Amino acid sequence: RPNYEALRLRSWQSYYESEVSHTIVNSYIKWVIGKGLKLQCEPLVDVLSQEGINLDPQAFCKTVESRYSAWSKSRMSDYSGMKSKNELSATAFKNAILGGDVLVILRYIDNCVKVQLIDASHVVSPGMGTEYFPQVLDNGNKILNGIEFSPSGEHVAYHVRDWQLNFTRIPAKNALGITCAFLYYGSEYRLDNVRGVPKLSNVLEKIATLERYASATLSSAEERQKIAYVMEPELLATPQNPLQKDMAIAHDYYKGITSQIPITKEGQEIANTVAATTNKQTFLMPPGIKMKSVESKQELHFGEFHTANINLISACLGIPPNVAMMLYTESFSASRAALKDWEHTLHVGRHHHSTNFEFHIFNFWLETEIFKNKIQAPGYLKAKMEGNYMVIESYRNVRFAGAPVPHIDPLKEVMAERAKLGDAGKDMPLTTLEAATEALNGGESAANIQQFADELEKTKSLKIVSEQPADPIKEPTD
Repeated sequence: RPNYEALRLRSWQSYYESEVSHTIVNSYIKWVIGKGLKLQCEPLVDVLSQEGINLDPQAFCKTVESRYSAWSKSRMSDYSGMKSKNELSATAFKNAILGGDVLVILRYIDNCVKVQLIDASHVVSPGMGTEYFPQVLDNGNKILNGIEFSPSGEHVAYHVRDWQLNFTRIPAKNALGITCAFLYYGSEYRLDNVRGVPKLSNVLEKIATLERYASATLSSAEERQKIAYVMEPELLATPQNPLQKDMAIAHDYYKGITSQIPITKEGQEIANTVAATTNKQTFLMPPGIKMKSVESKQELHFGEFHTANINLISACLGIPPNVAMMLYTESFSASRAALKDWEHTLHVGRHHHSTNFEFHIFNFWLETEIFKNKIQAPGYLKAKMEGNYMVIESYRNVRFAGAPVPHIDPLKEVMAERAKLGDAGKDMPLTTLEAATEALNGGESAANIQQFADELEKTKSLKIVSEQPADPIKEPTD
């Protein structure tokens, strides 16, 4: 029986106080989301053809991708007008990881789709509805931890409490049956648990212990540095203070007249003598007395212990330690293996984010654009009225791509793929301009082509031509 509120607070506290949590979570978010995932429209033309719909996929994809890109990068996509949809995507992902889940509300205001994020702590039951004592309504629905369920288990509505303790019921779907509110989960526990749990839940205690260990080690080292030297008597030696005589001389000046020992030449010499650096002075030690510095081997094992625990924490979140801590000191083979494993994990993480966050927003946006007749989708509205999900899902078939994992040696990767194709495929292209531009993080390929064409035309109009290399002077032959 997870205590969602306690886990949520402890997870956020760990992110706020621990540099380990902060670094690993931020690295995870930057890799999975980055500057925002790019829409790749891929309608299922074969299925649409079977349903009697003739679609020009290139024209459809170009229109959808360009309009969605403009909307995603605009602050008009945010309900508060403070962030773009791409920035909200990273914010939702972060809150889902640390808070367990986040409520996403989609609104249509002033001919524009707007996204609103609500912290999970505001989604609570208006009564005592929990997973083990549900609040049953008259219509047969039940409320569990702020979520209203139908008898079949579908999310019907969400109950949100504001700072004035007033409750608002947010329906999950509007009158047209379009999803307009949903919970975006970070990590799910059991089937009977309806709310998400933070991804840091099972390592919170380890992170706290690691932070206490690091703090204690640092404090211990600091305290030892305050004690410059200790005087250690040998066996059967009479303990004596080598500074005793000088201290006695200084105390002879104290006759009860003043509350401070006067500073004299001898006293200043004593102060210099007991300083940490000792001004490179020497001490005349009594027989059997040694002066030695305070040392400890505890710090020598700190790095090994600290690194081992960071590795476990990173593995729990599914990110390689070297990627999480941005330390690349391993060999080529080890680094490549780590990056390939991380690449698979990254694809799974982006798929989870796309399925549970991006798709809901895109579907809501697409339908509004089709209803406004801004996007031509033959047969979509008819399929909507008839409940033909094959046509609807064929139009909605998209994917969201992010920044790729860079290859350690791109040439080796390409040559390896060429070897797999054999002689029959040696001349086949392995990529497209759009894919290459995306891999290089160079923006939009179509915009790059248009810009290059304009620049090339400009150079021709200005009669800018490249200089031809001069013919080499040939030596006379006999």
